[in-house]
Amino acid sequence: MFRYSLAVTHISKIQNDDKHTKTVIHFPSRTLLVAGMTATCLTITLILAGFVPGHVGKLESDALSGLSRNHILPEQPPHPRNQKLTCPKWEMFNVKEHGDKDFSLNCRVISPQVYGFEIKLCQSMRECGQGYFLLKRLNKAQCTKALARSISWDYEFEAWMKKEIGPDAFVITFSGPQRAAPSDWRHLGNCNYKHPFRLTNTGNYTVSIIHSHDNFEAIQEKERAYLRPVNNHLLAEWPMDVCSGHCEPFTSDAIEAMSLPVCNRFLATQGVYLRSVEGHMLEHEKYKLENYNIPYYWHPLACKYDQLFELGSNNKCHANNRSIKFFGDSQVRVSWDVTDRRLAGMRDSLKYSVHEGKYVPTAPSRFKRRTMIDFAGRDGFLRWFTSEYILNQEYRGIEDESYPETNKIDRKLKGYDSVLFNVGMWPMSGIQVGGHFTAGRFKTMLAWAAENMMEVNHRRASMKATPLIFVWHGLPSYPLMKAVNEKTIIIKDWRSPYRLKIWSDIAEHVLSSTLQLSSSVRIINTFELTHPFLHDAPDAAHFYKTPAVEAETDEILHKLNICNAPI
Repeated sequence: MFRYSLAVTHISKIQNDDKHTKTVIHFPSRTLLVAGMTATCLTITLILAGFVPGHVGKLESDALSGLSRNHILPEQPPHPRNQKLTCPKWEMFNVKEHGDKDFSLNCRVISPQVYGFEIKLCQSMRECGQGYFLLKRLNKAQCTKALARSISWDYEFEAWMKKEIGPDAFVITFSGPQRAAPSDWRHLGNCNYKHPFRLTNTGNYTVSIIHSHDNFEAIQEKERAYLRPVNNHLLAEWPMDVCSGHCEPFTSDAIEAMSLPVCNRFLATQGVYLRSVEGHMLEHEKYKLENYNIPYYWHPLACKYDQLFELGSNNKCHANNRSIKFFGDSQVRVSWDVTDRRLAGMRDSLKYSVHEGKYVPTAPSRFKRRTMIDFAGRDGFLRWFTSEYILNQEYRGIEDESYPETNKIDRKLKGYDSVLFNVGMWPMSGIQVGGHFTAGRFKTMLAWAAENMMEVNHRRASMKATPLIFVWHGLPSYPLMKAVNEKTIIIKDWRSPYRLKIWSDIAEHVLSSTLQLSSSVRIINTFELTHPFLHDAPDAAHFYKTPAVEAETDEILHKLNICNAPI
């Protein structure tokens, strides 16, 4: 989770004559100073004598083993009579706490040198499917040079990125009984990286690791240039067994038979993509396999969805006459198309590359009364709600004879009860289309949009309308740039999985930063839903021919709660 904005540093500062900020150092009294010098000399003596370990050496060894900065004790080997690893449970887990685990007593080098990196695999000796990869850049001079690069105008954010993210970017993908692409990457310092993973399903996997960018190219926000990719394959379909000998894998029919609570409607749902197994698939899983030819199906962990509108199910809920407005870029437009198909009970997938006017889905039924969803038109900057475009005509005419306290936006939304929205892809994209936003500018824009949304709800009372349900669609991952040509260099697109992950975390923090927002905005983490299919996007931008769009639709319908089920 993005933690930069949560940190508060209390430093006393003054301004010197040439207007540069300078930290004030408060010296202790002479007595305390002498005592401090004595203690320092004693510590140095003990270090030289071998009684106290040197701090620098300890940090280096910690980084190489993946030891948590919280100094969590390493996992100890199990009792000799209990060597069998515990099979995974169908349960949610805390991503940060799992990433802090220390398996340094069970590490092995799987590649001593590949494209300038050493790769280690560290695994739990007690739990199946838990571990992390350690990637170490061998050329430390190159690392030092990269860490010296200026990468942001926001110096605090730059310091955070250099400490937590590091110069190099990787994509790690697991394929097998589960498709996974963990995104809890961590820089341990000195270009040593820890990539934790936790696999819920057991069996035989292949692992691929791509070194996508170096020198902070994936996240720098200062140089107005395209992202220079590396795209070196450090591992390609490397085999890894996860307790295939003694653990039964989870299947769709077994999960369907579980007695599980309904998933939370406000927080992003944690789940996994399990491989579809012949003879164990759900009815709607079968047609999706035919549509996408990618044998994975999304399952929430330890909870269930209660209204998916699959093949006409939940049709009685259309009588609630709900109306939903979709705002955002082409990623939201994909979701609009797929959600409309689901509500209409259709089986076919989205066949075109999501451009307006090519195909408009219609309900196969003659009955006109159906949940209405409407796409507001492609808008990459959320103009209806952002101050970046406050001079938009839609904001004018605050007063109206019928509703004097409202503006045009309020009146246009009067007939709707829900709004699904996103923003981020265009602000992050090429400079010619208004992109190259910094993370700070994106955060400010989204915070202002969220405030305006809350104001819209406040003014709806004057129109005798109930408050809108707002659903954050989220930011998807983005395929890696495979080739650099003249067009790439001119467009200067800044979109990368690492930057999108950071912005996704910023968005979730902003939209839950107050009690009003956290109770008004329902969150979908589209990044986590799409990242496992990073290499399957048919047009190198969208995920409309992958299982990810179906998982997004599941989340959208669950958050919208068209059936008015208990929250």
